[in-house]
Amino acid sequence: MRVYLAKEVGFCFGVKRAINMTRQALAEYNDVSILGDVVHNRAVTSELEARGLQKRLGLDEVKGGTMVIRAHGLPQTEIQAARDRGLNIVDATCPIVTQAQDAAKELERRGCTVLIIGDRNHAEIKGVMGNLANPAVVVDSVEELRDAKLDKRLLRKVGVIFQTTHSFELCSEIVNELFTMAKEVQVINTICRPVRNRQMDAVELAERVDVMVVVGSRSSANTLELKHLCQKYNARTIHVENADELNPTSFDGVNEVGIASGLSTPPDIVEAVKKRIMTWDQSSMELPVLA
Repeated sequence: MRVYLAKEVGFCFGVKRAINMTRQALAEYNDVSILGDVVHNRAVTSELEARGLQKRLGLDEVKGGTMVIRAHGLPQTEIQAARDRGLNIVDATCPIVTQAQDAAKELERRGCTVLIIGDRNHAEIKGVMGNLANPAVVVDSVEELRDAKLDKRLLRKVGVIFQTTHSFELCSEIVNELFTMAKEVQVINTICRPVRNRQMDAVELAERVDVMVVVGSRSSANTLELKHLCQKYNARTIHVENADELNPTSFDGVNEVGIASGLSTPPDIVEAVKKRIMTWDQSSMELPVLA
């Protein structure tokens, strides 16, 4: 059995930056809290909470000390409210998410109705919407876009941004449909390049192997997007959070296995998954992705 790793696995730059900033805050300050999760991975959040990070549901629960802004960002109104309370702010918002927030504000400044393609319940989208003066339209499918048109939520001039971790294929499909609806469409591509690279690499690998394994948390949007994308090209795609979720029967008679990971998946978890698979076949070899 041959085991291939995708070209990029483990933490992306933004996730690594947010984790390191949080660890530094915990080392420097005694009372450190956060609204939500730093990143969407249970192994990471458990480690940080064990170091003393206090997870809070709302700003009213933060009485003092230092507050870390999660990688997905927060609305500026919440950040300012935290500062007004005298909290020390450590802003670990991913720079690419900040760029998406700025892009949405720029489109609004140009007089566009802002259309966000993404999950309206995702922390990143809530942060983007919270930075706009007017309500944005959020859609996650062509059907939702058509509903927005029928409800007259789309005006003649529409400005589009994307959830940074979204599928490029889905975003393209929705934008192509939008071109038939609006008089003027302005698009700022805010999809994270590392996300796009991982998606392309994973698809290329999924097409070549018998079984594709995607490693990452079930609360991670980019991991779920990666899984759904791989499933389009390889029906035998398996999603696991860690090595303990692997089932050896899934690899019976398999010659080639591919492994990819979400952006917030710790590299040691990916390594443990690889090693577990290889123990089931003593002749296994770990190989790089074929050129």
